[in-house]
Amino acid sequence: MIRLALIFPVLCFVLFGAHLLFHGWGLEIALLPLIPVVLLFVRHRYCAVICGMLLVCAGFEWLYTAIDLALTRQAYGMPWVRATVIIGTCAAVTWLAGAMLFWRKFDNFYNRVR
Repeated sequence: MIRLALIFPVLCFVLFGAHLLFHGWGLEIALLPLIPVVLLFVRHRYCAVICGMLLVCAGFEWLYTAIDLALTRQAYGMPWVRATVIIGTCAAVTWLAGAMLFWRKFDNFYNRVR
C-alpha cells in the first residue's frame, strides 16, 4: 500500500520537471527532478528525508511562480486569479507530498526509528 502512495510524490516530481521545461530550462535540466524518483523506492531512512526536502523546495518554487504570475498579469491588466489559484494549488499539493514522506506510516518502509 505504501508503494501505491508513493505515486503522489512521483507525480509531483514529474509536474515540476514539466514546469522547468515550460520555462525554457531545456530537456537536460527538466529531467533532473526525475532522479529523486528513484530514491523514493530505495528503502533507506535518509532517502525519504532527501525527497521530502526537495519537494518542499519545489513547493517554494511554485509559490514564487504564482506570485510572479499574479504580479505580471496585474501589471498588464490581464485576469490573474485563476492562474494564481492553479499554480498555488500545485504548491500546496507538492508540499503535501513532501510532508507525506515524513508521516509515521512510512517509518517501517524506510526503516526509520522514532
